[in-house]
Amino acid sequence: MGTIKRETESFQIIMMIKEIYSLMNNHIGLGMRMSGLTNQQVMVVKILAHKKEMTLTSLCSELSLTKATVSGIIKRLEEAGYIEKTKKDKDKRNTYITLSYKGKEFAYSFKKAMNDSFCNVFKELTSEELNQIKQSLEILINKMQ
Repeated sequence: MGTIKRETESFQIIMMIKEIYSLMNNHIGLGMRMSGLTNQQVMVVKILAHKKEMTLTSLCSELSLTKATVSGIIKRLEEAGYIEKTKKDKDKRNTYITLSYKGKEFAYSFKKAMNDSFCNVFKELTSEELNQIKQSLEILINKMQ
């Protein structure tokens, strides 16, 4: 295959991935607009739903954001009742952040809404088409690693 043709096809693939990413964000954005939370606040809730409990430092690392930025996000989430901060008897220096009941409910409903949204996108595809997409994406991921 010629170099120019390969570059053109590579560019087309990159643009398709970018469009898919944008469309996914639009689907996710609908759920966030209904919640009133920002992208970063939703990311914190999603991470805490997965990790269960984290320190401010570990959240900063996970999000690649500064301590001041994450502190502000945490403060607003705490004021809105989505998270709780606690100290542990054995570790008084660190504050641990967990989801409150409201935060857990939001995380569950947000995940369900996203799953339902993406199921609707894929429901028109045949099993064969889904397998082809998965195989192609696995090849791409393996080549990029």
